[in-house]
Amino acid sequence: MQYEFLIRQVYECGRNYAVGADADIYRNMQHAHNDLTNDGTLKSLNEREYEFRSAFAAVRGHVEKALVRGLAKIKYSASESDIQALEKSKAALTFKFYDVDKLDAIIEAAFSIFNKYGMTA
Repeated sequence: MQYEFLIRQVYECGRNYAVGADADIYRNMQHAHNDLTNDGTLKSLNEREYEFRSAFAAVRGHVEKALVRGLAKIKYSASESDIQALEKSKAALTFKFYDVDKLDAIIEAAFSIFNKYGMTA
């Protein structure tokens, strides 16, 4: 899973829940998103939205921390365009950001940039 690979890549670790390098954190968000869009559940819309936002915030927070740490590692070797792309991605991760597709795009782009500079999971 790209999310876990990004976190492992930046922190140079194996599966580690404390730093967010655990695909189950991302899967929890996916399940909450599926529940939010599915009316066939017994939970109220408010409950489903709360669960999704909580799970999404956890993933968003880990991704943001990974971007900060990764940027610090490559800031002297990366191209200006790559640094700007990562900074732009980091800036997009505000408290009002809850778009799963855009988060996936940020994760994919960051993984690709970090991989280009020799950071591997």
